[in-house]
Amino acid sequence: MTMKMSSLRLLAAVSILANLADHTTNAFVHSPTPLTSLNSVRSTSDEPLSNNKKAFRNPPSSSLLRAYDDDDEEGYEIDTSGGRKTQQLSTSFGAENVPVDQRPSNEYLNLINQPLFGWASQENGDQGLGVRLAVTYAAFFVLVCYPISGATYLNEGFLIQKLASSNIGSMTVVFFLILRLYSGWGYIGSRLKSKVIEFEETGWYDGDIEEKSEAEKARDLFLYRSNVQPVEERLKKFSLAVGGAWVASCVALNVATSMQPVFDQYDPRMLEKLSYDDKVASVVQQQSYGRPTYCESRYYRAVANGGQGCN
Repeated sequence: MTMKMSSLRLLAAVSILANLADHTTNAFVHSPTPLTSLNSVRSTSDEPLSNNKKAFRNPPSSSLLRAYDDDDEEGYEIDTSGGRKTQQLSTSFGAENVPVDQRPSNEYLNLINQPLFGWASQENGDQGLGVRLAVTYAAFFVLVCYPISGATYLNEGFLIQKLASSNIGSMTVVFFLILRLYSGWGYIGSRLKSKVIEFEETGWYDGDIEEKSEAEKARDLFLYRSNVQPVEERLKKFSLAVGGAWVASCVALNVATSMQPVFDQYDPRMLEKLSYDDKVASVVQQQSYGRPTYCESRYYRAVANGGQGCN
């Protein structure tokens, strides 16, 4: 009798532990999972990506999840309806033939870790990208473009031309920088959206193509829509803003130059125009402050016997 009671108690304890394990497994499957960890949970559902976000957070009872430990190369497939492990899986995820550094998800991680391309990442946002571009613009404006404009417009009264031309130069640098960022992020986006993976095995132009598994397609497309597509939209907005400012600066420079032309004593067209256009001649006279125009050239000062009247 005592042995029978002990056996019953043991069976009851085992049953309780089994139920507890099932509930724990189901809680793991249905609990919210950080979406930023690409190696934690991967969905194999055939549903459209619009429902894949739910597949990570609240999967249907008929779906399967592939779960992996952070320090384990092998994982297991869980049937969410019963919480049972069905088979062992590898973390290659269907891309066994593709080198690790050429897989789109790893290329994305490498991209955001680079100093330049990381400027436009989701972590930095609009404000982070704007601050970095503003610092780049200010550095080129003060250190490079404005000194060149100052050397171009030597006479007084050309402040608008100096500012506009300096702004054009600085905006050009920023615009090409944005284009470089967009080309890098656009390349990674196209790799993530593609249904196949193009890769080089040895680097000797022996290109090959690997078909993505359904899980890879869902993961990469989700990664693109959540982390790459917003960056592309952000770069488009910044490129439009910078391009608009560049066009406005060009218009301002042309208007200012037409209202106050710069006299170039080396331009034959300007010299010919002085002979019949009194307005231009008066502007040139005002700009030279009554000094001969050859005073700005050491060569012509030497031809004019040392630059008489230039002091």
